[in-house]
Amino acid sequence: MKLGRWGSSRPTSDLPTLRHPPAVLRLYILALAMVLAPPQCVAETDALVLQLDRADFVLSDASEPPPDEAAWIPQSLPDNWLVSHPGAHGYGWYRLQFELPRDPDQLYAACVPLLETFGALYVNGAYVGQTGDFELISRTAQSSQPFAQGAPPVLLGFPPRLFSIRRDLVHAGSNTIHLRVWVKPGTRGAVSGVTIGPEPLVHAAYDHRVFLTVTGPRMVVIGSAGFGIFILLLWLRRRHETMYGYAGLTALTFAIFIAGRYVVTAPFIPLPYWGLVVWSGLEAYIVFMCLFALRYGGWRKPRWELWLWAYLIVSPVIDYASFVGIGGWVPQQWWLMTFVLTAVYVAIFWTIAWKRRTWETLGLAIAGSFKLVISANERLLAYPIELPRYQPYAYVPMFVMIGWMLIDRFVRSLNESERLNAELEERVAQKHAELARSYERMQAMERQQAVVEERSRLMRDMHDGIGAHLISALSLAEHSEGAGAEVVVALRECLDDLRLTIDSLEPTENDLLPMMGNLRYRLDERLRKQGIDLEWKVKQVPELACLTPQNVLHILRILQEAFTNIVKHARATTIEVETGLDQDGKHVYIQVRDNGKGFSGERTGRGLASMRHRAKILGGRLDIEPSTAGTTLNLRLPIS
Repeated sequence: MKLGRWGSSRPTSDLPTLRHPPAVLRLYILALAMVLAPPQCVAETDALVLQLDRADFVLSDASEPPPDEAAWIPQSLPDNWLVSHPGAHGYGWYRLQFELPRDPDQLYAACVPLLETFGALYVNGAYVGQTGDFELISRTAQSSQPFAQGAPPVLLGFPPRLFSIRRDLVHAGSNTIHLRVWVKPGTRGAVSGVTIGPEPLVHAAYDHRVFLTVTGPRMVVIGSAGFGIFILLLWLRRRHETMYGYAGLTALTFAIFIAGRYVVTAPFIPLPYWGLVVWSGLEAYIVFMCLFALRYGGWRKPRWELWLWAYLIVSPVIDYASFVGIGGWVPQQWWLMTFVLTAVYVAIFWTIAWKRRTWETLGLAIAGSFKLVISANERLLAYPIELPRYQPYAYVPMFVMIGWMLIDRFVRSLNESERLNAELEERVAQKHAELARSYERMQAMERQQAVVEERSRLMRDMHDGIGAHLISALSLAEHSEGAGAEVVVALRECLDDLRLTIDSLEPTENDLLPMMGNLRYRLDERLRKQGIDLEWKVKQVPELACLTPQNVLHILRILQEAFTNIVKHARATTIEVETGLDQDGKHVYIQVRDNGKGFSGERTGRGLASMRHRAKILGGRLDIEPSTAGTTLNLRLPIS
């Protein structure tokens, strides 16, 4: 994937100007401050609420609080059995004492923020409550394979515990609390300090702790899984951008890790294998985060990626060896590799942030560091066990940042698309206006050209037709005496030609009938005066695409020449005019037939040549069939 697709498009000079950091970075700073300085369970200034962090401890299988003569030893709280009682397991008792200035007038409660085991609480020797069936738990534990000493612990939903205490069980002066616990062999037992006081105040602190350690992790699991599925679906639509796939797998494997370690209250499979699933989820999450960082930075490191995949394949085997206590020192310390790889992807993010210097890259570097700081505090820096564990929230800043990147990318793409659309619409409007102006100019030029062509045609037709007849009539009038009849004929022909020219200008709308009707109107009376009957068999025919004014004039001149030849030479008494559709269905015919004496087929003349030339211009064909019974002229015109 190209860098520009996820990287911010802002200039690199944005980073030094840190006066107004984005809201996401402000949230990160606040979260880091919360991790480094966690809030107290209740207000320290409330004198009625006591924080008990000193106790006495004794290993004992007694089912009732041991007497004061037992081998009690001082023990500070919180207590981590792996540190204070290495190798110890089974039943143990804690004795805590506190003073009350007066008898309580309301219900009391005791809150144990972290009881990473099973326990029962006694106040002043009276049983108050417990967190599980000790006998059932111990019997079940004997049938399960224990973890090896030093193996990474697998937490199975140890929430904070709240015990309600009747007010008659406590009194003014000295009071004693006994806490019985049971620790499974090979696992860590951990007991935090105890908070005791009026039930409303302690319950509020308990609710806060429950949200941080129970409700919050569940929300994170659901959110991480949903986010991972969403990113993977997005990747399926953009398979070439593998960074999407690694981001989705990171969220899903983190959800598996958090669900198995902090949410699930009972494993679905035996604990060694369940621990393998949990730690494999953590290791896969870290590997996929490294691959995501490499893809985001555009770094092509095939050898690095090969080592990461090899680590992901080998780790479950080594983890199993660690859980069952075989393999020596390497399996027991293999969990340290998670810190090494976490530091690797954090270093990659900070390197990218240093090179690009954008708010986006800085946000990713801080989000990656969030996980490193939390893990280091909890495991390497002896993070106090009684404080809330923020490991379930370690990935939240990262997927918030990735979500922010997606939103930012979408908004920038949308804004860019809207800007481009606006520019495109503006350009289209400009081009449309230019085209409209060009079209208007073309129409004006076409009109002007049409006028010029029509003027030229009229002048040519008048010169060839009317002009020729007028010149002939003038010549007869000037040089011939008694040629009045011939002058009349010449002038009549001149008038007929003028009428043809005028008729050709009539709109026909590609219909042949109006033109033929005008022709009949011009010829009928003249033919009758000369003793010639006109039989009109003209009918409706398909429209002709060729009926332009110029072509109409060509048709009229062909027909005029035909009638003139019949009148002058054929001595006919009848002329039949017929129209119809030709047999091929692609032509219309106009047929003129007379009953005159006909003429020889070898006869040629300028008139016939002109008629055939005009028919050729029309795209049609002129056939003349002379016979002793008359002559038939057939003009075929194309429909399209």
